[in-house]
Amino acid sequence: MIRAMLRMKVKPGREDEFVVAWRKVAAEAARAPGNLRQALLRDPNEGSVFYVSSDWRSRAEFGAFERSPEQDELTAPLRALREEASMTLFEIVESIEEPA
Repeated sequence: MIRAMLRMKVKPGREDEFVVAWRKVAAEAARAPGNLRQALLRDPNEGSVFYVSSDWRSRAEFGAFERSPEQDELTAPLRALREEASMTLFEIVESIEEPA
């Protein structure tokens, strides 16, 4: 499994709009083959800095989504609301889930 972590600095005053846009993007991305989960995180010390965390079954499935024309169109609203962005991919070595 891999985790993609996207750091985005949102344009000042557009934070609430960004959260709404992310919800729409996340709902569609959740349907992509290999997508396991997503989360939106906010830096409490920098209110305009958000992190999008998404877990994928494989690097290949993530890559297929990232390169797709659908992804480019889907994420356009997020790109319009951000000042800068950077992404890091991590291999998930171990994960402990809450007991059922």
